[in-house]
Amino acid sequence: MKSYILKKLIAGYRVNPRYSGLDLVALPYKYTNAKILVKHGGKKMIIDQDTPLLGKKTFPDKFGRDKTYTLYYYLWQPSKNQIKLEL
Repeated sequence: MKSYILKKLIAGYRVNPRYSGLDLVALPYKYTNAKILVKHGGKKMIIDQDTPLLGKKTFPDKFGRDKTYTLYYYLWQPSKNQIKLEL
C-alpha cells in the first residue's frame, strides 16, 4: 500500500465551483490497483477503487524543467473505522 502525507488540503472551489465548501485531497498519482493511505493532521483516509475521482488538472512545472505534472482530486473523508483498523 502506498502512503502519502499531505501538507495541506485543497479548497473544492479551486477545482470546480460545485465542490465549494468541500476539502479535497490532491495526489500526484491516480488509484490503480494498490490502495493509497493518505495522512493529514493526525487523520487517515484510504483511497481505493470505491473512492470517486472528482477531477484532474495538469500544470506546467514551476521550476522551468519544461515538464508538466498532473494532480488527481479526491474528497477528503477520513473514516473513524479506517483509523481504528490502523491501530
